[in-house]
Amino acid sequence: MASIDRRDFVRGAALTGAGLALGCGAEGRHAERAPATGNPDAEAPAPPLLIDGARVFDVRAGAMRPDTSVLVRAGRIEAVAPAAELNADSDAAAGAARIDGAGLFVLPGLIDAHVHVTHILYQSYMTGDEVLPFYLGHGVTSIRSTGDNVPAQRLIERYADDHPEISPNVFRCSFLIDGNPPWHPDVGWYLATPADVEPFVADMAAWGVKTLKLYVGVTREVGRRVIEVGHEHGLVVSGHLLDYHTADAVRDGLDCVEHIYTVSNFLLDDPDDRHSINLDSDEARRLIDVIAEHGAHVDPTLMVFWGTLLFMDLPEVYGHPDHDAMPARLKAFWDRDRQRRSLDWGAAPVSVREGTWEKYLRLTGMLREAGVQLLVGTDAPEPQVAPGASLHHEMEFLVEAGMPAREVLSAATLENARILKEDENRGAVEAGLEADLVLLEADPLEDIRNTRRIRTVVRGGRALDPARILAAAPTE
Repeated sequence: MASIDRRDFVRGAALTGAGLALGCGAEGRHAERAPATGNPDAEAPAPPLLIDGARVFDVRAGAMRPDTSVLVRAGRIEAVAPAAELNADSDAAAGAARIDGAGLFVLPGLIDAHVHVTHILYQSYMTGDEVLPFYLGHGVTSIRSTGDNVPAQRLIERYADDHPEISPNVFRCSFLIDGNPPWHPDVGWYLATPADVEPFVADMAAWGVKTLKLYVGVTREVGRRVIEVGHEHGLVVSGHLLDYHTADAVRDGLDCVEHIYTVSNFLLDDPDDRHSINLDSDEARRLIDVIAEHGAHVDPTLMVFWGTLLFMDLPEVYGHPDHDAMPARLKAFWDRDRQRRSLDWGAAPVSVREGTWEKYLRLTGMLREAGVQLLVGTDAPEPQVAPGASLHHEMEFLVEAGMPAREVLSAATLENARILKEDENRGAVEAGLEADLVLLEADPLEDIRNTRRIRTVVRGGRALDPARILAAAPTE
């Protein structure tokens, strides 16, 4: 294989887009989530709701609780109890709308831990609000941005808060903290020295971001300071890294490694060949052990490797049924992007790419076996990574990598909530938490693909028809 520059190594995975720069006034600079504005229905409390006698997934035990009822009031879960104690005849449920839970399986609302809400969409001539129904209609009640234009994210969050009947909760991220020049000028931010870090992080905290994102060109000197100052502000620090070695970043306190190849890139026999991953080396064992020992999370985002990078030119990938409902503008961009990437990652024989895919799956399993906590994220709306539906596909890949369905479901809910520091608000079906739920028609513990069989989505205590949510999404 021809030699490639170290930065070209990640070119195929780098997120594309010229960007969207939108300004907000000083009123936008606070750390709390933006209040809903302009939609009185969004601010009105949801009526009480009783899900009567369902099977409810216990994220901590990794098991279904049989014949269990969930009472929701004012947008939060008020009680979870055996149906013999909590049912339509109970005084506590007086006046509540009732959903017959017989044959239904209740999950916490799913969370996608790696999306972009303005970046990438620019190339499709779309804005982030347009794709929000795809998430909620597929049971994804919260999304975690991992790098977007900061003021623009605020506007998308406001839209979501104003339209909870078609939108997930939106949690924001900083600009990508990068080298000079930033890999993505539209969403990148160059910090030259550690002295530049504190005012930048304070600014991001004032904007209300949940996550600081280190990117491929950041140096260790700057990255370490971002981690220190970010933690002082109570922020989570994630990294999609190349110049800053993942082992060093984890030792320095990095909270989350984004993308499986942010691990595998440092395990190459040939630094000029992205496919020469050696998982049997001493270095592989040392790196995995470092990640496990320091308690960092890993968000593999297998979907972006399957859909965008490795197999973008295969009909079964670009023609996958999950893409049928995507807007024509988004698919047109995906088509353009596929032609470009076919000359890069797609230039290798399919058999070589298949071998790399198997290594990604194996490495994901090795991380899990070592005790590393995995997250569930997708990198939507990257090409062939459909917003909403791709989270179900990601869960299927994690099962293929050796992760039991019960762990996948807990990761896609509670662990994803923890990386947002939102586990006191969401991520489990427990009293006191926000009433974001997914009601399924089949047991996902028996077959993870059953997460796609959604009967009802509950967002903020409101029971919603997924078909009606998806009908609000654009087709053009």
